[in-house]
Amino acid sequence: MKIGKNRIAVLIGKDGEIKKEIENKLGVRINLDSKSGNCEILSNPEDPNYMPLNIFTAQKIANAINRGFNPIKAMKLLEENFDLDIFNLLQIVGKSDKRIKRVKGRIIGRNGEMRKAIERYAESFISVYGKTISIIADYDNLQIARKAVSMLINGMPHHVVLKFLEDKYSEKKKEQFRQMYKPEF
Repeated sequence: MKIGKNRIAVLIGKDGEIKKEIENKLGVRINLDSKSGNCEILSNPEDPNYMPLNIFTAQKIANAINRGFNPIKAMKLLEENFDLDIFNLLQIVGKSDKRIKRVKGRIIGRNGEMRKAIERYAESFISVYGKTISIIADYDNLQIARKAVSMLINGMPHHVVLKFLEDKYSEKKKEQFRQMYKPEF
């Protein structure tokens, strides 16, 4: 995997603490070439935290950091029900810088309000970085955030997307309320 030059320092962290934390929690070794940005994640079977699938989790965390998330948000991927979804704008809207800039602007919204709304109502984290849009959320919320971002990419008006998000959020809260106060017979 290749890490962007300006994201290498973020992946390593101050005094290497982020890299060490990922290695310790997942039982892997991260070989990172700070000159070229090549990142290799290897299993470390001697580590007590080692599990075979931890390599994929470490790759997801490194990929999330590479896509513009801060390490604290990227570490949410350690939880089993959280996942990372990446929209590649080059594949979706083409190579036109103008169109990519317009779509990124639509997703961020005026003063970042649209992005904040998606993060709040879909209980997710969103990063608009380079030519990608990335989402970290649990599986249910990831579906909602993915749908909202797709609607914005396809040109839906912001108020329609906000209404969709608000409806999904209220449905989710009503269901949580029902589950909490469900009578037992």
